[in-house]
Amino acid sequence: MSDLTADEVQRIIKDEWLTATANWYGPTGRSDRSAWIDRDGDEWVVWEADERAVHYNFSRYGSEAEALDHFLKLARGYKRGDSTAVRRI
Repeated sequence: MSDLTADEVQRIIKDEWLTATANWYGPTGRSDRSAWIDRDGDEWVVWEADERAVHYNFSRYGSEAEALDHFLKLARGYKRGDSTAVRRI
């Protein structure tokens, strides 16, 4: 189980330059190819947005630390995808 805190994740987002791929409790990054996290009552919800900014793959957590862990993995994955993307001519 993860023991991440919101402060730690905010620091990681800044240090790893995840600001484009991480939407932190609202639209703070880009709307497409990104990870999202928000709170819904007593739960945290994590989801993804595809290249057309369509939201999918919703996961609900009772633990903030677990939600933050999933969110961070998704944001890092989208950043890795950015670095390997190629432009087709």
